[in-house]
Amino acid sequence: MKGKGVSGGALTVINAIATGFGSAFGIGLTTSAEVVLVDEPGVTLSVNGHEADAGFAKGLLEGFKEAFPESEFKGADVKTQSDIPQSKGLKSSSAAANAILLAAADASGIEADSLDLVRIGAKASIACGVSVTGAFDDASACMLGGLVFTDNRNMRLIEHRKMPEEFAVVIHIPDGEIPTLAFPKDKFKARSKEVEAAFEKAVSGDVFSAIYENGRCVGESIGIGTITADKALAAKASAAGISGTGPATGILVKKENLASFLDIFEEKNCIITTVRNP
Repeated sequence: MKGKGVSGGALTVINAIATGFGSAFGIGLTTSAEVVLVDEPGVTLSVNGHEADAGFAKGLLEGFKEAFPESEFKGADVKTQSDIPQSKGLKSSSAAANAILLAAADASGIEADSLDLVRIGAKASIACGVSVTGAFDDASACMLGGLVFTDNRNMRLIEHRKMPEEFAVVIHIPDGEIPTLAFPKDKFKARSKEVEAAFEKAVSGDVFSAIYENGRCVGESIGIGTITADKALAAKASAAGISGTGPATGILVKKENLASFLDIFEEKNCIITTVRNP
């Protein structure tokens, strides 16, 4: 039995590590998965054509079987293809989890609620050490598109809105990686009041300011500050801030200003994509 699944990527508005409440929005980068269910135990994983450690994929499929015992498979061969850079704060793990679980449901002939699959992925992310909070906010934005506000501790979707589509998304990707589990959680949690204020600002409608304020707290926690975001705003971006645990910076620019923005911004290693709504 073979199945396929596709998930979008996302960018952070509010990182949930500090308070348990997070926010993110969908973007046009994607991860696709193909899952072949087999009768022999064991899980294999290929990522962009290269053999990879299958521990997380195995955890996802074990969670899927626990939730849907009628699926009745013993093992699986999993292949993913993605244009989302890894360990940059761009939700590569959440997108992969969604795509694999969607493909497993497709292969099993099971019509699963999308948020139930997100919860399976979030629980597996914690159990496998891929995420601190389960990244329910990130995975929800990747799965649903649009802008989400979530209670990650209870894996609850608080609100789901559309993002304005007149903006292009520019993602600046510096050298270096910051694995989620290497993120200085205590430093960031010490700024929980600032992050909470930014969350409330985003809920009230000032999403763009919240992106910068959250990014400042993240950037100062990891020691890189807001240099890239400040440069982007000076070049007439509408919003900018570090995504996830970094180090990538997500930037929103009005589409009609994109060419002039890129001329002024002058940073290399940028990905240009779109806002993705439901």
